[in-house]
Amino acid sequence: MKNIKFIATIITVSAALVLQGCSSSGGSPSFSGSYRYGTGPNKTKPMPQTETVNINGVGGAVPRYEYQRTGGCNKDYRVLGKNYMVWNGTTSYVEEGIASWYGPGFHGQKTSNGEIYDQKGFTAAHKNLPLPSYLKVTNLRNGKKVIVRVNDRGPFVGDRILDLSEGSARAIDMVGTGTSKVKIELINVSSNGTYTNAVGKPAGVKQQQYAQVVNKKTSSYQHIGAATSRSAGSANTGYINTNNQRITSNTASSVSNTVPGWYVQLVACNSDLMANEIKNNVQTKISYPIVIRKEGNINKVLVGPLSEGSARNAAASLKQKGYTDCFVKSF
Repeated sequence: MKNIKFIATIITVSAALVLQGCSSSGGSPSFSGSYRYGTGPNKTKPMPQTETVNINGVGGAVPRYEYQRTGGCNKDYRVLGKNYMVWNGTTSYVEEGIASWYGPGFHGQKTSNGEIYDQKGFTAAHKNLPLPSYLKVTNLRNGKKVIVRVNDRGPFVGDRILDLSEGSARAIDMVGTGTSKVKIELINVSSNGTYTNAVGKPAGVKQQQYAQVVNKKTSSYQHIGAATSRSAGSANTGYINTNNQRITSNTASSVSNTVPGWYVQLVACNSDLMANEIKNNVQTKISYPIVIRKEGNINKVLVGPLSEGSARNAAASLKQKGYTDCFVKSF
């Protein structure tokens, strides 16, 4: 679908998921090297603000105090072989970089903190900020501004620093371009409801102001500026499973019960949004079929079904492509 984000994500699967939809690698990720400023993997820290954030009259979400747990989705995590730090306790942060947006393909699915994604809301995904957090986002191309509530992880594509909901992107006129250079500034709210680093009164515009009906003729969207398309990998190619059924990428969809056979497990998570992003991203990189197996609240992203030999060959190929945490199993 148009302007849907692509997160190049493979999360470690060595342990079960912890609270609120964020993935964990079963122990604290290890970090080496020196710290650098800005969002991303390895040892990072937020660039401190040098001036007060002016939010007077800015529409979007209305910042309020929300308790941030230090566990669950606010624990350090591992994605695609890279370790990410969560900046728990940060009260000052500013950064400029490229933002993208994601929309209809994920509406109604779970975000990383377990909430339901509303494409028309004023939310965003960030790799390092604790969830939830509030940001003022300025589109440096046109000067338009919006306040967003960060409740998801990502983007993990290139050097992008933020993924906006459709409502947020529309508020700053970024829907058509797909990506834009932005400035993001943390809005810190104390427990008594006052802003410790911001001045002014936000507009608190209702999200319906930016909602628009999607034309049915354009409901099959492609992300502008993304490296791949959501529809990529849908060619009528595939593999014969152990039941002599041809499995193609067209039939490799989310399922509750997998066909008996051998699989390569890529990730286990309780975020529907994350599982589908991983499935669709990996499908653009390999010709093997991919399914999502539901086990209660857990989504397992699996390559297969295949014969045992094919599954082990697929695992070896995937590890060479950087998916080092995948493993073979049967159902």
